[in-house]
Amino acid sequence: MQHVFEVVYELDCTVGEAVGAYLDVEHYMHLHKVYAPRYEALWQDGTKVAVVQTWRAGPVRFGSSCTTEYQPPACFLNYDLKPVPAWMPSIHHLIKTRTELRYYPTDDQKRTVSHLTVKLDLPWIMWPLRKMIEARLTRLKIEKDQEDVDMIARSQRIFGRGNISHYFRKDVFMLHKDAFVAHFGPSAMPKDRIA
Repeated sequence: MQHVFEVVYELDCTVGEAVGAYLDVEHYMHLHKVYAPRYEALWQDGTKVAVVQTWRAGPVRFGSSCTTEYQPPACFLNYDLKPVPAWMPSIHHLIKTRTELRYYPTDDQKRTVSHLTVKLDLPWIMWPLRKMIEARLTRLKIEKDQEDVDMIARSQRIFGRGNISHYFRKDVFMLHKDAFVAHFGPSAMPKDRIA
């Protein structure tokens, strides 16, 4: 049985800032360490990356892996969630999850809409729990986005609103940096935004 829901709200930043934060690998390990203490890329094929996120409980390391896909300029897919290790009891054995996150500007171009669509394939026995699962995933999305918005606000105080030129430096590590720069790089930025 499939349960589909959406989480839609505005972020106080530009689309480039939101996408840059999403692709900024270092912030996963530092900013989101409660949600993903260990974040590791397993392989990359074009704009697809398989990642594993793990936690430690005593001597046992456990977590989940998934495939994440960047569709430039501002769409992200996550699918094929699996438990790590595979034998570990996990909700991912029962539920197939696919998400699509799209960022786009508000009508006045001053803020960004975060539009998440979640598709859950649930066994019939879990159907009565769908709203509880939806509430938990919604809360997780809002909490992580608040951390990102706080990080973006700190960046705005340093670089100015909408200035993402710091992401173009060679020493900044991002997933899909070439695709990001192609869509949001210096040639796509207003001249007053290039540092």
